[in-house]
Amino acid sequence: MPNQLSQSKRRQSLAEHAAVLAALALIAKREKTTVMDLLRESAREVVRRRAQSADHADALRTAVWKLAPQMPASFRTPAQLARFKRAQREFDRAVLDMQLAAPEEVQARNSITSSRPVRLLNFDHAHAASV
Repeated sequence: MPNQLSQSKRRQSLAEHAAVLAALALIAKREKTTVMDLLRESAREVVRRRAQSADHADALRTAVWKLAPQMPASFRTPAQLARFKRAQREFDRAVLDMQLAAPEEVQARNSITSSRPVRLLNFDHAHAASV
């Protein structure tokens, strides 16, 4: 039977996983956070480091932007609109945190006026002084 803890093996033993999780649990307890928060933080750090490399950056952006929340043609209830806006804010925060997009890119994607100039119709009538 081959040595499961050999450095050349990609398989990890259950003992190694348990040791890492025990260490994470202790860190989480001391920092008054959760193990899941620590795992999220670590995963985002890995993405940030890989995004610095030009060959990884484009592939990462493409994969992540495919998962961006898509606005439906119409919302049936205010709750649906609120859920969409919350999902969009969370997605934007994650993309910015992982440094996969600049704030200007996120703003341009979310803006309803980015592709067309803004026109004010009947501005003078709406703000005319009544006599």
